[in-house]
Amino acid sequence: MRASVSDLPIVLEEVSFASGGVTILDHISLAFATRAPAVLIGPNGAGKTTLLRLLMGLIAPVRGRVTWGGREDVEPTHRAIVFQRPVMLRRSAAGNIRYALAAAGVPRGERIALCARRPERARPPTGAQALRRRAAAAGARARSRQGTANPAARRADRKPRSRRD
Repeated sequence: MRASVSDLPIVLEEVSFASGGVTILDHISLAFATRAPAVLIGPNGAGKTTLLRLLMGLIAPVRGRVTWGGREDVEPTHRAIVFQRPVMLRRSAAGNIRYALAAAGVPRGERIALCARRPERARPPTGAQALRRRAAAAGARARSRQGTANPAARRADRKPRSRRD
């Protein structure tokens, strides 16, 4: 049995990022350790999304280095990100999942089989925000191809508890 490999801590060392000749982040050094909650707050345009993209390995810094569990250039198989207001495509949740599976390179036959699964009973809608989050979490899980999206993403896709009055 192999020991599980963790991407934590995520460490940024003197990281800078620029786009179009504009420096967005300049000489940032941070460490995100296990079991330590983190909050990222700032005004519009402060670089929060850019920082999250660097942390997830979606973009590379122009200077400095990012390590995941002490390693550089690690495939993001155990990382996923769900933004608060995800930009969803103009299709159904199932259509978005099919699209994410195709983008992840899942063969067509496997996509059809995965999307054919139906829940035993329909989940009642719990509001537009909950539906967006469940759809985004499902897409993140599909992109990870191992169903190992972060715990927050897994929780967002769970069936809500019914209230008994």
